[in-house]
Amino acid sequence: MLPEEATPCAEAFDSPDWRFSIEWEGARALLFAAEDGSLRLQAGTGADLTPRFPDVAAARDQVLRCPAVLDGVVAVLDPSGKPDLAALGVRLAAGAAEAAALPAAFLASDVLHLGGSSTARWPLSRRLDALAGLVGGGSIVQVPDHVEGRGLALAEAATARGLGGLLARRSSAQYRPGVASPDRLSIALLPRATCLVAGVEVTRHSPAGRLLLAEHVDGRLLYAGRVDGPRDRRADAWLRGRVAALRGGAPPADAPHHGPVTWLRAGVCATVGHAGRDAGGMLVDPQLIVVRDDVDPAWCVRRAPAPPPQDARSLGFAPTVLLPLPLDDAFPLPRGRS
Repeated sequence: MLPEEATPCAEAFDSPDWRFSIEWEGARALLFAAEDGSLRLQAGTGADLTPRFPDVAAARDQVLRCPAVLDGVVAVLDPSGKPDLAALGVRLAAGAAEAAALPAAFLASDVLHLGGSSTARWPLSRRLDALAGLVGGGSIVQVPDHVEGRGLALAEAATARGLGGLLARRSSAQYRPGVASPDRLSIALLPRATCLVAGVEVTRHSPAGRLLLAEHVDGRLLYAGRVDGPRDRRADAWLRGRVAALRGGAPPADAPHHGPVTWLRAGVCATVGHAGRDAGGMLVDPQLIVVRDDVDPAWCVRRAPAPPPQDARSLGFAPTVLLPLPLDDAFPLPRGRS
């Protein structure tokens, strides 16, 4: 089973037909709760994440009904309750060895199977109602809040807290596994891009080397920019092992040649912050946040964000949304209300 992917959207909007939530930065994953109560995590690539996050797999008492399949994100939270994507990269690299220092949480956003039957054809509103009763109290498996209709107010609250983006989903939509759904929109609040690491360039200024990034554009793999490799020793050691295993790939057709490069087969991606794109679509001043292998390289696609849906419209008075973070009890918000 593969997760439903999102279509990028240019800006936040209001619509009573849509549900809005934070697009938590982390590793997209499906959580499988077996009939015996055991938990298993599957990455968007189909790989088994369970050995890397045994702390999440051990939270079997926090999923109240089995069997079930939940869609969500594995995140490492900072002391304020905000997901820390760089820390997640260390967990992905070091796995269970860093579970005590960097504990993870699973933030559930959907339910795809329940009691042995698929719920994918249910409308989102019904799936969210079912999800609300599946997870008990606890800090490891959580169901974060959503807001009905008020995307603009939620975007303002999320921006004030430095969060990366919103997820907009149509209330009546079915779940579409493995495809980018027009009823699932990703609204960026911070400039981010996840690119394929096509090669590693050796430089004297960067002991870890520089990562040459690429994206799929109209069926071709094109160069997107370069960033210095990870500075964290654990992430760097993990990346060196992946480079050794993946060497032998072909460079993008338009890749520059400034020094010795080890070209890689698809298998490692990098999420970067940036200052926009130039006229040719290249990333301007990209800065590495995390190297990772939990993202399917096929989804490293350069796409122009679509405008908000045609049924978007102002709902008039913009309320103040008190936005709670995971593990943040200072701003209680009843689920589904603003």
